[in-house]
Amino acid sequence: AWPPKEVEYKSLYLRPRHKLSAEPEPMGSEHAAPDGFYQAPLTVTDKVEILSWSTPAFEEVTEMIGTGAAHIFAEIVQPDTNFILRLWDYAPDGKRQLITTGYLKASHRELDERTTEGNPYHPHTRAVPVEPGLIEEYVVRLYPFANTLKPGHKLTVELSNGEPLADEHNALLPPGAFHLPVGRPVTHKIYRDAAHRSRLVLPFTARPA
Repeated sequence: AWPPKEVEYKSLYLRPRHKLSAEPEPMGSEHAAPDGFYQAPLTVTDKVEILSWSTPAFEEVTEMIGTGAAHIFAEIVQPDTNFILRLWDYAPDGKRQLITTGYLKASHRELDERTTEGNPYHPHTRAVPVEPGLIEEYVVRLYPFANTLKPGHKLTVELSNGEPLADEHNALLPPGAFHLPVGRPVTHKIYRDAAHRSRLVLPFTARPA
């Protein structure tokens, strides 16, 4: 069986000042202005721009097992982009461990009837270009994972439209394992206000007795 334990899907909301919180943002976009990043094509730069949001340090042992999802409300200035997410477990000494990843091409954002809470399905039967300047919700599937966060550890989610060419995770990947980058400059605005509740939906197990 998967997951091997009973889980409850809970949301962690993206908040201003790069915070992840169990409580949604109460203010509108006029006060909780969107985060954003501009990604130049890799023909121009090797730098991959990354946005991140983190929880406070966990006070209790916290276990997650199963699939997950990221609901990202975004506005882009091109007909397409990539949404690449990486979920990290940060120890108090700053060391980090990759928990899981998620990938979605914006033009393949359509969902089908198999989608459930925390477990989206994209049929990938056609490409639907994005209308530049329109805020849309993108639901990114997070690959199945299992992780236990110890007291003092933080959960961090990173968002980019490309993969860093060299870091402690990608250095382990074989040549050719990277996703194709977007070949045009793209500005992204990530909304996480009261009307656009960008969030992670994660499978938490019951706390041990």
